[in-house]
Amino acid sequence: MAYALTEALLAMRRSKLTALATIGSLTVFMFLLGLFLTLHTNLSAVADGIRQRVQIEAFLADGVGPEEAEELTGQIAALDPVETVTYVDKDSALAVFREHFGDETLQALDHNPLPASLKIELRENHRTFDRVEEAARRIGELAGVAEVEYGRRWLSRLDALLSAVSLATLAISLILAVCTVLLVATTIRLAFHARRQAVEIMQLVGANRRLITAPFLIEGALYGLMGGLLGVILAGLLFLAVSRYLAGLRFVPAPLLLGLVVLAMLLGALGSLLSLRRAGWR
Repeated sequence: MAYALTEALLAMRRSKLTALATIGSLTVFMFLLGLFLTLHTNLSAVADGIRQRVQIEAFLADGVGPEEAEELTGQIAALDPVETVTYVDKDSALAVFREHFGDETLQALDHNPLPASLKIELRENHRTFDRVEEAARRIGELAGVAEVEYGRRWLSRLDALLSAVSLATLAISLILAVCTVLLVATTIRLAFHARRQAVEIMQLVGANRRLITAPFLIEGALYGLMGGLLGVILAGLLFLAVSRYLAGLRFVPAPLLLGLVVLAMLLGALGSLLSLRRAGWR
């Protein structure tokens, strides 16, 4: 291992321009991936914050009294997705309306037009669009429930946006991973051809295949490691600069950053392996 590492570092030193170009390109790849992961992290945090406030409101039909409302409360509370149910009578609904909109709107009316309702909060793992919609459907089928409201339009748009960003991040990650492998494979292929004479001499003196190919694999892994580290550092510096003006931003979690660097190193080694296989050495 010590021999392979030394040879890899010497090879990178001998081909400084090629090594710098490869590391620079990998840095850009990892920097872009870090940006998209940061975007996904922040959108997920925003979506989670909105979901914490997701609430189903079931408006009761006229004529449903307190006893029937209490029975409905028990039926709804027994549903698996439901965490809490709060009964809001007509007088309380009117008081909330007046607090937000004043008395002018209701001055022409001689009665309270607002229905009683049940405010329903779901468990945290049931606050996705599909599960909220299913819970609202089941609640709306209960006798005594006239209408169910849960912000269907904006909740569906939120889930669609998050799904689109997740798919875009995955697609970009795959593209950048392929680019990383191909770039390292091309660099190692050039390095292998440049050292072909040295490789042939090693064969003549009895060196085994592992001893010959190990430096190339280490070299590819080093390219990935350096590019990954620099890309993460640049993404972190950009995040620090932007977060000074946009409070509440979140950076990619540390375990994911570490995984990103390890992934870059593995992709570099994979690029070297592919290059060696095409040269007939693996």
